[in-house]
Amino acid sequence: MGTLFDAALRLTGDRAAAQDLTQETFLRALRSFSSFQAGTNCKAWLLRIQYNVFCTEYRKARRLPTVWLEDGDGETVIEPASAEPGPEEQAVRELDRESVRRALARLPEEFRTAVTLVDIHGLSCAEAAAVMGVPRGTILSRLHRARRRMERLLLPELGRVRADDL
Repeated sequence: MGTLFDAALRLTGDRAAAQDLTQETFLRALRSFSSFQAGTNCKAWLLRIQYNVFCTEYRKARRLPTVWLEDGDGETVIEPASAEPGPEEQAVRELDRESVRRALARLPEEFRTAVTLVDIHGLSCAEAAAVMGVPRGTILSRLHRARRRMERLLLPELGRVRADDL
């Protein structure tokens, strides 16, 4: 727990925010404990969860500006914006997810497996190499080539304006 708190403190720069981040990390880890593989590095797994939680919260905070909700008299000035995406953004995200799934399905199996293990499941390259029974350098090469192929496949489809840019 000390390691996670220290890492959270370095990420947030604030003790209270670090405590919240550490607590949220443990909650998420508990919820997804079934995905933990025995014999793997538990600390690395927890730190990865923590980093993902931090990135998600950071992005959310950047999307939603700080706004004063009350004027000096205590009366509500505006209603807070929702952190949830609107229907248009949800539709675009679903279309994007489908595009990514189709592109991933078009990759050769060894590329698809490397991308799935590292980018989707969050394994390190060394852990993915152990799972696939190949050297770490092979995983790095496959990831690079797979990502370039996916970029070529997705760019024509996803190179469009996002719903919240309209």
